[in-house]
Amino acid sequence: MSAEQKNLRSLFINDDRYIVPSFQRPYRWTKNEVKQLFDDITQAFSSNEDYFVGNIVIARGNDDRSKPQIIDGQQRILTLWMYLKVLAILTNVSRLDEMLSIRDWEDEKVLSKIYSLVFEEADQSGIEEVLVWDKEDFKTRTKGLPKLGLIQSNAVYIYKWMQEYFDRLDNTKQTEFWKYFIDRIYLLPIALDGKDMAEATSRALTIFETINNRGLDLADADILKAKLYEMATSVKEGNVFIDQWKCFSQKCIELSVPVNDVFRYYLRIIRAKNNQTTSEPNLRNFFLKNEISPFKTKEWKSIMAELNLIGDTLESIDSLKSSSVKMALLYQVLQEHSSAIPLSAMVVYIYSIMESNNKLEEKGVVRFLEILIKICYTYDLSQDIKYKIFDINARVMNNRPLVYQASGITEEFFDERRRLRNGLVMLYHYLIENNWKKFPIDSLVRVERIVRQNDTIAHPDWPKDNIDKEIESMANFSIIDFSKSYKSLQERSHAYNSSSLTSVSGILKGKTYYSYNDFTYRKNDMQTVLTKFLTQSESEKNYNIKF
Repeated sequence: MSAEQKNLRSLFINDDRYIVPSFQRPYRWTKNEVKQLFDDITQAFSSNEDYFVGNIVIARGNDDRSKPQIIDGQQRILTLWMYLKVLAILTNVSRLDEMLSIRDWEDEKVLSKIYSLVFEEADQSGIEEVLVWDKEDFKTRTKGLPKLGLIQSNAVYIYKWMQEYFDRLDNTKQTEFWKYFIDRIYLLPIALDGKDMAEATSRALTIFETINNRGLDLADADILKAKLYEMATSVKEGNVFIDQWKCFSQKCIELSVPVNDVFRYYLRIIRAKNNQTTSEPNLRNFFLKNEISPFKTKEWKSIMAELNLIGDTLESIDSLKSSSVKMALLYQVLQEHSSAIPLSAMVVYIYSIMESNNKLEEKGVVRFLEILIKICYTYDLSQDIKYKIFDINARVMNNRPLVYQASGITEEFFDERRRLRNGLVMLYHYLIENNWKKFPIDSLVRVERIVRQNDTIAHPDWPKDNIDKEIESMANFSIIDFSKSYKSLQERSHAYNSSSLTSVSGILKGKTYYSYNDFTYRKNDMQTVLTKFLTQSESEKNYNIKF
């Protein structure tokens, strides 16, 4: 590893061609980020101060050292390249123009200094287009900005700002500025070497994750996407893969599911098939190094088919939630659990049905959700629930019994599960409500505190010495089928009393306050109903259900 601060002259006047690897995301800087950089640089120039842009991380393989890959910093380095292009146009300094490209040693062909392998967007086409623009091209394209790509439009903005800035400078100051730009604007390239590019990239990614205090910008899914692309191009099917990946990523966007999450579900499905219930490995390491990884055992088309099936699974879950209030409410109860991992069991379950080409029936899904909720909401809080979910996943994928061993509910049970309060409130209404017909299926269930501590008119007869605890009890919470409000209960009482849900309209019993007797009755009833559900089993001892 080497790290040496360099100015733009030393970064761009050489035979290196900087490669943006295929696993990178497309160029994404908007006009705002580009303008901020312009303002910072011009301010630093006015103050006669050096300007430090930041770190970049590059990988350099010994198999082709003249083509370092940009692991972090493509947004900055590509934007600075555009600034150099504009300065070359405005100053007519040939040396600046030479910094924008390299000349191939064999055929003397002029190549852009930066080469993007990103395939989701036409970034390389944008780079090559800007490279050959002259002054008239910049001027004419100011009228057609909305039709330009991000790289081209940013280059036009830079030209406009820089031209206006130069109009305010005399010739001497203009010369001072371009010299300042290439000599006193610095980056810190952190370069990682390797015997080949694969080794160098692996090392560079590790360093990038370690030093990047903004959080990991480059997702594991980006690396895995590039690996699939590599697998496809090795059998001359790169274009086919690109088309399939674009459709798949669009589906993820429409579902509001990050591609990384789909790969996480994929990992859990594969581990479940192989009866692995131990700690979960790093996502990237699993797919690239583990012997049971499909990247080791399957062709790229098979992997894409399984990723698409996970996408279909998530679509099916959305459809079920949109067609059944019971299904939607139970799914939301699961979402309210303090751990997000139980939701993955639902995905594994639906995936197993779809993979087997079995019919997806609401009744079966509701039954599975009820059992899953029982397991998750009664699970020992001192233990890590993820291992229980891994076990459930393995049972589902291998068609083994899913066992729920009913146990007693202690007096402290509901107090101990304060973090699960909203989910328990939803579950209670699910169990006692008999009029879901008017509840809009596509609405998220909201939970509201019935009375608040400063709402004294709403609880005049409550014992004052215990009111803080009682107000936080689940008996003082209800689902609502009306807009959430922070007005007094007296003002909200009409909404409660006229609710279309019988489990909500019966809370105040027509009054404008919540009496302590009604609160106590509701508290006892909630605990009784929930206890019966959470401890109920077909044989009064356990569920032993095969899927």
